[in-house]
Amino acid sequence: MKGWLLRNPGKMNDPSIVKIMKVVDENKIDLTVVDPLKIHVICDHEFDGRIYVGDEVMDVPDYVIAAFFTEKNYHTAAVLRMLESVGVLCINSYDCIKNVDDKLLTFQKVAESIDEIYFPKTLLVTEQTDAAFVSRVFEYPVVMKVMHGSKGKGVVLVNTEKEMDNLLNMTTASEMGDEIIIQECIKASTGRDLRVVLCNGKYDNAFVRENKESFRSNLAKGGKIVKYTPPTAVLEAAEKVAELLKINMGSVDFLFGENDTFYLCEANAMPGIAFDLHEMFKNLVKQVENMPKPLWKKRLEKEGKSC
Repeated sequence: MKGWLLRNPGKMNDPSIVKIMKVVDENKIDLTVVDPLKIHVICDHEFDGRIYVGDEVMDVPDYVIAAFFTEKNYHTAAVLRMLESVGVLCINSYDCIKNVDDKLLTFQKVAESIDEIYFPKTLLVTEQTDAAFVSRVFEYPVVMKVMHGSKGKGVVLVNTEKEMDNLLNMTTASEMGDEIIIQECIKASTGRDLRVVLCNGKYDNAFVRENKESFRSNLAKGGKIVKYTPPTAVLEAAEKVAELLKINMGSVDFLFGENDTFYLCEANAMPGIAFDLHEMFKNLVKQVENMPKPLWKKRLEKEGKSC
């Protein structure tokens, strides 16, 4: 079974990528590192199983691990859509990455489809948003964050209307290039959250991230991991979110509310490596084996051609 790791070969030092490649080497897994920016996106009714990567011609893989991280743009999105269209299992899919990258979209989809899951009230900041309006809609403190941030970057706690006014003036003047959202602060969850890790959209393991020095629980900000077994209702909620957002391998994070209430915080596609990589690759094999034969293969077989 052939796989591709979609990653710039010059950016292989990410800890998660290092762990993946170690398991790949130890188990002699057929996984080729392919730069997604070099893949030519061609939509062809007569597709014959060949994909052009730079000046090379490569056979279509059985699966790809989409771990390009910083190279998310129209081209790499089109690469994923092309691979999916020819029957390649993409971990994760274009739809998944689109859904989880946009924190507001995540909440909107949940609000539309899953009534029993709570999430913090969220406001999209525009040029029309002023501190007085924020004070009408929220009680302080509130959380202000960039839409596409990760590892706790671009997240601040705002305690007063004056602080909000200063931050809104700064973001308007700086033209940051990313959307900003303001969220209700779930005070009971200050410095901690729950991460439910999913493999093939199903519960794999869970842990709490705790940080006694900051309201942000991220490991990159000094947080620590504590193993935790969530209530069954939370696990079921995580799997519902995963199904809705089309998360194959990733996580759903929750905040701790009052009276044993949990609030959806965000969802992630491949958030570091929080599951057993050996099991991940075994799971990939099963998923590939259970996928339907793509149309192009059926067409070639009908024509008596090999692929």
